Amino acid sequence: MAPASACSQSRLISTYYDTPDLTLKRRGLSLRVREQGDRFIQTVKSGDPSSFDVLTRGEWEDELAEGYPDPNAAQSGEHLPDGIAGDLQPFFATDVTRTTFAIEPTPATRIEAAIDQGEIRVAGDGAAEPISEIELELKSGDAAALYDVALQLLDVAPIRIEPRSKSERGYQLGDEAETASPVVHAEPIALDPAMTVEAALQEIGRACLAHLLHNEAAALAMDPEGVHQMRVAVRRIRSAISAFKRLLPAADRRRISGELAWLVDILGRARNLDVFATELLLPARAELSHKTGVDDLAAALDRERSAAYQRVERAILSKRHAAGMLRLSHWFEARGWREGPAARSALLTSPIGDLAPHLLDRRWREVRKRSKRFGRLTAPQRHKLRIAGKKLRYTLELLGNLFDQDDLQRFMKRLKRLQDDLGYANDVRVAHDILRELCAGARRSPVAHAGARLFEWHEQALAKAERKLRRRLNRLHRTAPFWREPEALDVRSGRVQA
Repeated sequence: MAPASACSQSRLISTYYDTPDLTLKRRGLSLRVREQGDRFIQTVKSGDPSSFDVLTRGEWEDELAEGYPDPNAAQSGEHLPDGIAGDLQPFFATDVTRTTFAIEPTPATRIEAAIDQGEIRVAGDGAAEPISEIELELKSGDAAALYDVALQLLDVAPIRIEPRSKSERGYQLGDEAETASPVVHAEPIALDPAMTVEAALQEIGRACLAHLLHNEAAALAMDPEGVHQMRVAVRRIRSAISAFKRLLPAADRRRISGELAWLVDILGRARNLDVFATELLLPARAELSHKTGVDDLAAALDRERSAAYQRVERAILSKRHAAGMLRLSHWFEARGWREGPAARSALLTSPIGDLAPHLLDRRWREVRKRSKRFGRLTAPQRHKLRIAGKKLRYTLELLGNLFDQDDLQRFMKRLKRLQDDLGYANDVRVAHDILRELCAGARRSPVAHAGARLFEWHEQALAKAERKLRRRLNRLHRTAPFWREPEALDVRSGRVQA
């Protein structure tokens, strides 16, 4: 990874502008004027902060005569809203020393690397945040090379992917209402029935990774919803790999599963403790306040949650996590699944609209199989049904853009209600295990006593809800699988069957 040219160094002072009501931010735009020596460069960038590809932004530039924004500039001005010229004001500035050099991993690939050291400062109030980052910009060649270079950098420096641009960080630093790191929820994925299966898989991978990375900051800030959304993102990736597993090399599936399993376990521990404290203990606490040990149980959970969030922090900031995310990003970007039998390759280049009904049918059959003789199912068997329903739901979310949205939402509404009921029972089951850990060696403790009373309260609620749960399962069974078409793709042979 030797530089192709000598390093250059410069000081860059960039001032970011917007209107008082943040018109540009709301439209996913940023406007800056950069002072570099005796030159002034105006840049407009576009890009959804939670977009699929965290390395891509639209960008337009003009050189200005003075250090003030010009909404009428030839290139960048075209991408600004009309009528904002009189309302623009400085919001924050970045002051960095930039060291740049070129990297040429192959003769056809050229990457510009920029090392920025400095800070972001908010206009007026003096709030500041340090900047220490490496930007990799692809000038020519395959985008997958960016991840190759980043993995090599990881061997010599403790780096991690930062999905937020400098403008996003500046807005967050300067907005008192946004002092907490924002939580990002999964958005529908823009798939087209005519796109190839592998193109759809690539878009799904990009979307899930963006969802995961954009919630790291909230998780590091000990936001329970940030941890939850990171966990959901990991599960969506695993669900996608599982749904397409017959088209993917077994070695790749095992490697990806290993990279994600440890992370989902760490996130899961924190999430389970959050659910115990906020969704099981909190609703019942008023009625149990007179019971011995309730405060002790709450304190014990708080201690465990604190320790769990420390493990989450160490995991997110670890080299293992950074390398795993870079390797997974590279795999999706380079379409690393391509090597394999000819029949598999033919399916990968077939339309996703042909394959999607088959993938959903497989998930649907699993739900129906797991729900047979529901009244006789044990708790572990109901848990397997819940997992089957969750996999169906994630696959529906990932492929949902291919189908009629009214049909999708009608089916999803019924599936989600069933999932919520099964999830409640599973939360109680998991909480039993957590309580045993909290009370190890002290089964007669006040914590154990309070936990027993808490579970009695929830078991009564579950018993009352049993009839409603069965009705919801029957209603889901009566719902027609809207995704079915006259023809379905046989993924074993590569043929289209009637």
